[in-house]
Amino acid sequence: MPKPKVIGQPASAQHLTMGINALADLLAPTLGPVGGIVANQRDFKRSAELLDDSATAVRRILNLGDPRADVGAMLMRSMVWRVVQRAGDGGATAAVLTRALYQDALRVLSAGANAMQVAKGVNLAVAAAVQSLKAQARAIAHENDLAHVALTVVRDPDLAAVLGEMSYLLGPDAHVTVEKYVAAYLQQFYHAGASYRAQIASMYLYTDQAQKSAVLPPGVIALVDGKLETVDDVVPILRAAMQSNARSLTIVAGHFSETVLSLLITNSRQNDRPKEGKENGKEKANGKEKAESKKPVILAVKPKDVGEARRAVFDDLALVTGGTVLGRTWSIGLDQATVQDLGQVQRVEFAAERVHILPENQFNAAVQQRTAELRARLEGMTLDDEDRPVLVQRLSALTGGMGVLKIGTESKLEREVAAQNAERTLKVLSAAQHTGVVPGGGAAYFHAIPALEALEVEGDQRFGVQIVQHALAAPLRQILDNAHLPSSSVVMDQIRRAGPTATYDVVAEKVVDAWAGGVLDVCGVLTTVLQTAASAALMALTTDTIVYHKKPEQAMNP
Repeated sequence: MPKPKVIGQPASAQHLTMGINALADLLAPTLGPVGGIVANQRDFKRSAELLDDSATAVRRILNLGDPRADVGAMLMRSMVWRVVQRAGDGGATAAVLTRALYQDALRVLSAGANAMQVAKGVNLAVAAAVQSLKAQARAIAHENDLAHVALTVVRDPDLAAVLGEMSYLLGPDAHVTVEKYVAAYLQQFYHAGASYRAQIASMYLYTDQAQKSAVLPPGVIALVDGKLETVDDVVPILRAAMQSNARSLTIVAGHFSETVLSLLITNSRQNDRPKEGKENGKEKANGKEKAESKKPVILAVKPKDVGEARRAVFDDLALVTGGTVLGRTWSIGLDQATVQDLGQVQRVEFAAERVHILPENQFNAAVQQRTAELRARLEGMTLDDEDRPVLVQRLSALTGGMGVLKIGTESKLEREVAAQNAERTLKVLSAAQHTGVVPGGGAAYFHAIPALEALEVEGDQRFGVQIVQHALAAPLRQILDNAHLPSSSVVMDQIRRAGPTATYDVVAEKVVDAWAGGVLDVCGVLTTVLQTAASAALMALTTDTIVYHKKPEQAMNP
């Protein structure tokens, strides 16, 4: 087994600097609305992949070909990926901030400053800057604000407008499903009520065989958190539905046996056939009796969620429809099901492996209490928490709406990138509604600089504060440089004199009021970016020893 190579200072700092600069040089030109793109040439048999989002760009880099630079580069790669996973955007900004913080701090330490005191000053300054960003933030006032924010992420006006509309209409915790199409296509759809991934139990229960869909009129719903194995399991549910004179019956269960399905198909009105002759005449003579015993339209579906997520589906549906969850060991048995155990629904639709349920009385006190509990749990979660999507879906079901975004491009690779960008943007728009928006184009960081001057620090901590002050101007300066302005310093001085809401619109080529010009950033994204960049810079700064392996492991996901 080959022995690893170990190096210390000052070589370790030089190697880290090489990698940090390499990744920052790659991503910095993409910052801003007129920034450049990253071209990724996988091989000479295919055309280059053009990327304008930092997360995808760094994910394509497995190594730089130089072990000395790889350590710093992989540190930056991980940091950028983490920022985008948490906040949805801001990877390029994080790279620019990290480099500025690291380089200035390295110069200070090389001059003899105490590393721990400098780090303490950096942390104090970052905390003060975060408070300043929050003070600058304003709540979302209009759909156009969200569209402006979306445009900073996707750089596609049509897609940005659609995403802004969806986020505005569905709310900050909206559940939006992104579906990919094989041709150029962009369309949004909205579904009222609760919506879940599901599988229809039998093709014979479609009301429209050609479209493979089912639409049911007002009726009742039975919730069975378990298996329907025998006729005796389902007969009480059918009897209760008949007694309620319901026009439709929806059964949501974990499993349907062939015997049960045969009974449901036989007793479903969509499978009745016209009758001829005397028998038909008898039915007309007994019209009143026939009307009273009319069969309901039946739909049987199985949720695709498993484990705790499936149990939550049943609990939430019971809450919004007023039904009882049957089949659990601690609940009412299937043989004891009555009319009172069935929930009430206005409409049920199944299509494209989703069931959409519009309850009769969705907004009751119990639903509002459950909604408040879920919102409280969401507030304590980070955007990359693995349980967050489940809670967001539950909130959408309880509060009455979800969206479907259908997006397509000509090539498979572009389609994947477009779908990922849409999902990232929705995450950013959620943060915008929760945390508010601030002047964009790097101006919010720039306007936070004066807040650091009021900090009372001593000794080498002052260097840490000064390092952060200088770094906060770096994103704005980089955006101005990317716009090829003759003097970024002159423009920054104009912004300073124009006031705390001013920024530079590089498209209009003038200093504008950020709110009037729609040049906005998300407060929550900027705070996450700054905190993560500072953490990464301090980690690199306090790394004195690097261990090089001959064949280091490589990972697609940073």
